[in-house]
Amino acid sequence: MASVTRTEPFAIASIACAVVNFFGAFFVGSILGIIFGKIAEKNIAANPSLQGANLARAGIIVGWVGLGLVAAFFLLGITAFGFLGGAFSDLPVRFTR
Repeated sequence: MASVTRTEPFAIASIACAVVNFFGAFFVGSILGIIFGKIAEKNIAANPSLQGANLARAGIIVGWVGLGLVAAFFLLGITAFGFLGGAFSDLPVRFTR
């Protein structure tokens, strides 16, 4: 009788959450992708009949890349806001009563 192998559900959830991060679930999708990937790796190591180690690893990698991109865009936005705020600081301000 052949042994039945199945894909770890957390591995599928990991890659799905990590990819959804790029379609609007910023930050949350990346965090969930990383967490689910780590859980899947742990479960796959404990049960050799489970498959999906590469899916879990991909979910973790894509999750970290997404998290890095979110952080980079956040810092870029803060920097741009700072430059724009400084650009308008030289304008004369007239208060009238």
